[in-house]
Amino acid sequence: MFNTSTGDKLCQEATEIFQSAYKAVLPSILMNKAVTVYENSIEIKGKIFPVDKNINVVGFGKAVLGMAAVLDHKFEGRNLSGILSIPKGSLNLYPYGHQLSSNIQIFEGAFNNIPDEDALYAATKIKDLVSSLTEEDMLIVLISGGGSALLPAPKPPLTLDEKKKLISLLFSKGATIEEINSVRKILSSMKGGNLAELAKPASVISLILSDIIGNSIGMIASGPTVQNTDDPKLPISIIEKYNLRDQMPKSASQFLENTLPTPHADFSHVTNFIIGNNQMALEAAAQTAQKIGFHPIVITNELKGTASHVGKNLISTVISGLEGNIEAFKQNFAQLDLESDTRQTLLDNLKNAQNHGRKLCLLFGGETTVEVRGNGIGGRNQELALAAAVELHAMKKKTNIVLLSAGTDGIDGPTPAAGAIAAALVVDFAKKEGLDPEMFLKNNDSYSFFSQVNEGRWLIQTGHTGTNVMDIIVILIN
Repeated sequence: MFNTSTGDKLCQEATEIFQSAYKAVLPSILMNKAVTVYENSIEIKGKIFPVDKNINVVGFGKAVLGMAAVLDHKFEGRNLSGILSIPKGSLNLYPYGHQLSSNIQIFEGAFNNIPDEDALYAATKIKDLVSSLTEEDMLIVLISGGGSALLPAPKPPLTLDEKKKLISLLFSKGATIEEINSVRKILSSMKGGNLAELAKPASVISLILSDIIGNSIGMIASGPTVQNTDDPKLPISIIEKYNLRDQMPKSASQFLENTLPTPHADFSHVTNFIIGNNQMALEAAAQTAQKIGFHPIVITNELKGTASHVGKNLISTVISGLEGNIEAFKQNFAQLDLESDTRQTLLDNLKNAQNHGRKLCLLFGGETTVEVRGNGIGGRNQELALAAAVELHAMKKKTNIVLLSAGTDGIDGPTPAAGAIAAALVVDFAKKEGLDPEMFLKNNDSYSFFSQVNEGRWLIQTGHTGTNVMDIIVILIN
């Protein structure tokens, strides 16, 4: 994956730590831990459900093919029926998809995580299946990151193109995934609990891999099995926050303005389980870091903010702490929007690393956003890493600190990379090749930058991992 001619051991170690993080949350591992199937029942995280009904499976997201493969194996010999909506190209990457029960149909769509007609067709098929269920049926819903794009059916008369335009505008303004999903829930025919409503009177069990800060099940894939309790005025307030009233399609504007409060519904037929999240990946990363000689500290699993600002502020916070500049440390830390009780923990560990020569591994999980200013190619992780590299170089930290930022799904934005590694040397190499890192950063062109420096050797390239629990940031200090 990472292979730099500098021979920098820290880069290799950061990559090893990241690999262990995403491998710990692969769907095969999580499903086998969470689910046990007996002759007449199924046990999920210690809760037992009788299996005396027809079993139907639907799934949507980057991890659901792997989840379904485990479920299919565990129910071997029984008649499973269902539909999966998975990312374009998944079946070529994961051959076991061709070995599922013949009654589980698989549809690919949403290339580059963008809703399309293929995903809409799959969503329509899922809606038809779910709507046909009776009290003689059990519905198992598999949900993971990427599920929103793979279940894009809008509420009539809104069209997919109109819905896509509004969501794209929100992404371009740097709206958080929570804000975007709040809008999606109102505009969608199956999100915001509508899928579970359509399934009545069947019993519904959902198995969820969380890709949302805080693990709110109402936000993961826009909460298709969770009643939407949002204020109906919330979506319009989000639109106004980003000054998009005049740019959004009129049909969407009218739809949002006329949304009425949702009456309280009975969701007693639904049981939701989170079987994997970012914290599990961070814990695995910490174990690996310790094995290879680092003192690991998990700082947060709720890192957020604008990617370029976060990258810069992470480095300035770490360096000011190492140098004992307490006032600068406090100011830089405040820019990161982290829990205040982690500040002293971080500072104490930075002091110990500096005073006693301790090798330190700082671990962060979460998901940043990108405010689109230019027309380059990149993703939030590569942009974060580029901003960090620029800051490391500016502060003349040449060899003893590296930062890795990468997505556990293996794909960062519309690029083939998962993320990138930042070190001061990256900027040195770039300038020798006539590249201006700051211009690439201003143009949101982080992938183009990292692709050109040392022939792309600072990129993290895993390919699709088949899972998704947000991002992992590793900072190693030697």
